[in-house]
Amino acid sequence: MLKAFTALALLISVGVAFSFRVTQGIDEAQRAIIKAYNVGAKDKAPYLYSKTKGYKEIAAILASEADDVGSKIFAIRTMNYASKAISAAFTKKEEITPIEQLPKPTEEKKDAFQLVDINDIKTRLEFLRENKAKDCSPRELGRAEAFYDALVYELKKEEPNSALILKFYNEVSTESKIAESKLKVAMENELECYTGVRKVVVPPPPPKEEEKPEEETVAKEEPKPEKKEPQLIEEPLKITARIHFDFDKYSIRREYVPILNEVVKTLKENEFVKVRIEGFTDIIGPKEYNEKLAMKRAEAVKRYLVEKGIPEDKIDIVGFGKERFIASNEDKIGRLTNRRVEFIVIKLQEE
Repeated sequence: MLKAFTALALLISVGVAFSFRVTQGIDEAQRAIIKAYNVGAKDKAPYLYSKTKGYKEIAAILASEADDVGSKIFAIRTMNYASKAISAAFTKKEEITPIEQLPKPTEEKKDAFQLVDINDIKTRLEFLRENKAKDCSPRELGRAEAFYDALVYELKKEEPNSALILKFYNEVSTESKIAESKLKVAMENELECYTGVRKVVVPPPPPKEEEKPEEETVAKEEPKPEKKEPQLIEEPLKITARIHFDFDKYSIRREYVPILNEVVKTLKENEFVKVRIEGFTDIIGPKEYNEKLAMKRAEAVKRYLVEKGIPEDKIDIVGFGKERFIASNEDKIGRLTNRRVEFIVIKLQEE
């Protein structure tokens, strides 16, 4: 029996600075994909593996467009789906996963919505998802869904990027059409991926063997070595996405709520994960005051997670205050970088 397969370790720093290197999240997302590949997820969980790779590609695209928040969201999503793909590779159970809900068109975004036929894409994806495309064209469906989520993300922005909308739409359209073509071939020919029934070809009977003389002894077959069930080696996957707090504040800024929501989603979808939230400050102010401020920052983030449905017993908090700096305190940007909260996985339960 397999032990818990969640090869997941989440390292997410929370606060407000665009100066932090987004490429770190991209690199860690790529390492998560490599881990999934190394356990055979490419072939054993092709739908989830393809969706994971799509999310990583989107994270890189958004980073190149200076969308720091979006890049971090999709880097975290890459880690989440890499974990799902690893799990599916070992359990041999690959479930179809949710996709984002379409935003409602508004007068301010009318031009953005008119760039693409979003309803046509949605209808095609629904057809694919309801008719076993996950089994008959898994790679194309996974990639189409990843870029559909990216398209929805872009349309939800206050000021959508027209070039990105078209890029994401074209990816979804191309992949979904290929998936639909493969699915229809499977439906028309009643292939196993669609019907779930393997067509059995009965081979002709083998020719009769000549009877051996009685004195001839029959060689005994060597017992085959017992095949051991593969075991998943728990190796942490890390994703970093830092956002920093304003000076002497512990309130969470509205523009960074999407990153916290992605953290919530990741924790809900990985039931074996328990986290510790660590709060930090910059060097300014008395040590005792800063320790209390650091704790308040950790408490604020925990409160947000609990309000979104994360059980309190899955979260521990601690405030460190004036220590463990990750940047120089000689300038404003460095001090802003140090004012942060970090999420660290501290427990992976066994099944």
